[in-house]
Amino acid sequence: MFGKKKEEPKDEAGDEENKEEEGAKEGEAGDAGGAPSVGEMKRGDYMIHVFVEKAKDIKVPDGGTVDPIVEVTGLGQKQYTSAKDNIGGMGEVLWSEHLFLEPKNVEKQAAEEGKIEIKLQDKGWMKNALIGQFEFDLSYIYFMKDHLLLHQWLALSNPNSENYSEITGYIKVSISVVATGDEQVQ
Repeated sequence: MFGKKKEEPKDEAGDEENKEEEGAKEGEAGDAGGAPSVGEMKRGDYMIHVFVEKAKDIKVPDGGTVDPIVEVTGLGQKQYTSAKDNIGGMGEVLWSEHLFLEPKNVEKQAAEEGKIEIKLQDKGWMKNALIGQFEFDLSYIYFMKDHLLLHQWLALSNPNSENYSEITGYIKVSISVVATGDEQVQ
């Protein structure tokens, strides 16, 4: 009884954790130019394709109209749709316009932290006034099936307004985010 050392029971969960840690270390030791792990963005060139379909229920001043224009920003680049004239609040605005952002040599961290901002603005003579906006993490779209968000209505709000939680309109978009070497959906 005292002469033999008692064997400790094997902790199978601990063995699994050790295997996972070893696997992670092996992955870290791999070549830096290899394919990214699942759930990682790539370093390189990106193409952000935003199809601005339409907007509806735009908040306008009482009895007034707006001249809506859409601004899309991502990874330091910006594009605009054409402006529409004299749209009332309950009307629907049709754009059916494709906007392309093509940032080059994007670092992995910048891609992982990148945002896509969609802003609906009232085009002004000197400056556009924000009606509402919606923001995505670039990675949210990138990790969707086929790197694609298809025909989605987004509720817009104005974070600069007094009632920032109020919905100020809806916009329907499709967004694709691809990096060099990714398969693109047509």
